[in-house]
Amino acid sequence: MILRENGLSIQELLLEPWTSAEQTTKYHAIQQQQQNAEYSKGILSSSAAQNVSLPEEHMGPEENKPLKPAVPVPASSLSHPATQMESLLEVPLFGTLSPKDAVILVKTGATALWRRMPMHMSTTLSSSSLTPNIAIYSDSPSQILSHPIIDVLANISTALKPHSDFDLYHAALAVQDTNLYLESGSMEGDHYLPGGWRLDKYKFLPLVQHAAKNFPYAKWYIYMEDDNYYFWPQLYTWLSTFDASQPLYLGSPAFRLGEDFAHGGSGFAISAGAMAQTFGADPDLASKNEDYARERCCGDQVLSHVMASKGVQRHKDLDGTGWQGLQSLPVWRMNFAGWNWCSPVLNVHKVHQEDVSKLWEFERAFRAANERGGEDGDGDGDERKVAVIRYRDLFEYFVMPSLEREAERIEWDNFASAKTFSSSQDQADGVKLEGMSEEERSTRPWFDKEACKRACEAWEECLSWRYADDNCGLASAISWGHRINEGILMESGWMMGERFDKLRGKKCDGGF
Repeated sequence: MILRENGLSIQELLLEPWTSAEQTTKYHAIQQQQQNAEYSKGILSSSAAQNVSLPEEHMGPEENKPLKPAVPVPASSLSHPATQMESLLEVPLFGTLSPKDAVILVKTGATALWRRMPMHMSTTLSSSSLTPNIAIYSDSPSQILSHPIIDVLANISTALKPHSDFDLYHAALAVQDTNLYLESGSMEGDHYLPGGWRLDKYKFLPLVQHAAKNFPYAKWYIYMEDDNYYFWPQLYTWLSTFDASQPLYLGSPAFRLGEDFAHGGSGFAISAGAMAQTFGADPDLASKNEDYARERCCGDQVLSHVMASKGVQRHKDLDGTGWQGLQSLPVWRMNFAGWNWCSPVLNVHKVHQEDVSKLWEFERAFRAANERGGEDGDGDGDERKVAVIRYRDLFEYFVMPSLEREAERIEWDNFASAKTFSSSQDQADGVKLEGMSEEERSTRPWFDKEACKRACEAWEECLSWRYADDNCGLASAISWGHRINEGILMESGWMMGERFDKLRGKKCDGGF
């Protein structure tokens, strides 16, 4: 919808020779009603942000501007595919946090950019009010829509770049403007380049260093990988419960080399206080640790190690509480059980493009039904009411309908493995199998599928089972799983009925 005032469209209004203050006032007057209406529906649609561009000299007061680089750096300015006027839109508060106070640091790669980012641009990163400040980093310079893609490795030392880990980096630069394509589209012109994982670990330090230098006024730096899906409203609301001036490093726990670190794939957030104490205090921190990165496997561990060397460690207060907001799995790999049933979920990791689309549709429907009275909410007020998406909600929307159709599946792996049984394990445990009758063997869970199911029934906490020739697995959680064909028949099942009903009847308190 193109709003008009006095016969002029938004685009025409922007061409009028007004002062910046007059233009800002005009824009607010005609945009306010539309923005409030859009927000009452949940997530602002990409069509709600008009495709307009306001020159720098026509922008309003400093406090109305989006985050900007502190110094001009080629291809580093924050941008948005829909509009450069995100600062002039009415952005609601999530708790006490405005999305304008956060910068989203998206990491992708030359071989993944065109396979993964277009879907994000039309869904998770499409709203100039939910995600006004986006910086996209890769291992090769490019541009997607109006977004410049920052070559995060451009300033890596020349001594390091000849290393074989950088073969992909040099190859990707070489194929630019050659009509060879790296997205593996199964079409003429496809060009495959290996080595993405070897190169990835080097991106983390210069990425955060670049953000510290160019966007020093953010309250939060939110790291996002291109196979991650964030539920932005509740992520912002959760972050608002923390003091960004304190040195906070929030992420899902991982462990390597004897060190705790924030798992990159799940996403993490660095507060202004943490950034000031680390990369903000030392503009050469990334380059000083290049050799450490070369000797390690994983960039997220490297980053956490360097942050810890400056006194900033991953925030651990929520570990072991059942809170699992930031997590590392897709929906079909998640465990659903009483311990996490009511936990908010802030992201879904390892998403394919189909997953992103389905999650986007789910989130829009969920917020329309649960926020401000649903579609008919009035949208008034500054602070956004956020309905919290929990593991329960993902289960009910994505998993339960499938299990209701089919409670047992052939050629299916539901990952049940909390308890495992096999004849070789029995032998190792001292169970005498020689001389055991067929009837006696049939009582062992590994004997066949029915014996495995009986073992699940006998364990009061069991919610799912899995059987494949001489191997039985049980779990006190529910995983959806996926179809497989491993050469040995595998069957999976779930304990529908009273046990499921008890879990699904669990009441969840409001809030985080």
